[in-house]
Amino acid sequence: MRETEYLPDQPLPAEAAELYRNSFPENERIPLERLIAWSGTDRKMFLYYDKDIFIGLSYVFLFEDMVYLGYLAVEERLRNQGYGSRILKILQERYRDQRILIDIEELDPDAENSLEREKRMDFYIRNEFVSAGVFYRFYGVDYELLSCHGPVKKEDFQRLVRKHWGPAANNAVYREK
Repeated sequence: MRETEYLPDQPLPAEAAELYRNSFPENERIPLERLIAWSGTDRKMFLYYDKDIFIGLSYVFLFEDMVYLGYLAVEERLRNQGYGSRILKILQERYRDQRILIDIEELDPDAENSLEREKRMDFYIRNEFVSAGVFYRFYGVDYELLSCHGPVKKEDFQRLVRKHWGPAANNAVYREK
């Protein structure tokens, strides 16, 4: 499997744009045009291929010693074949000296997609992530923060999101659990 950093001076492959739009709910997606424009020094999009077959994408936000994995998606027809874990291993190696963060929908047995949430949590736990003990609500969605390569405090994450989300970061409501 190979990783390619997407650079905004080239067209985004159609399959990457389609995967992004189909993999994340609209209320959880940053407009694709904005992600493309942001790609560069402290925000990066990576595309993954197995030979010439497009596998998936990731988008990271870099800040201090932290890497926030904002988006990770694998083509639907290729899921459950180990590609997601392989992508995470590539990122974990690339950023081996940095804490890697990801937020997932908080586990809720009453949620319509509770099984999907449990599977997502299990996936990240299998791939060396642990709960950071940070919970927040952002635009009506409850999230739990997970980390790899070291613990993360709420204040660490807040600094990162203020840098990358700008004024929208003020809409996040943190809570203890």
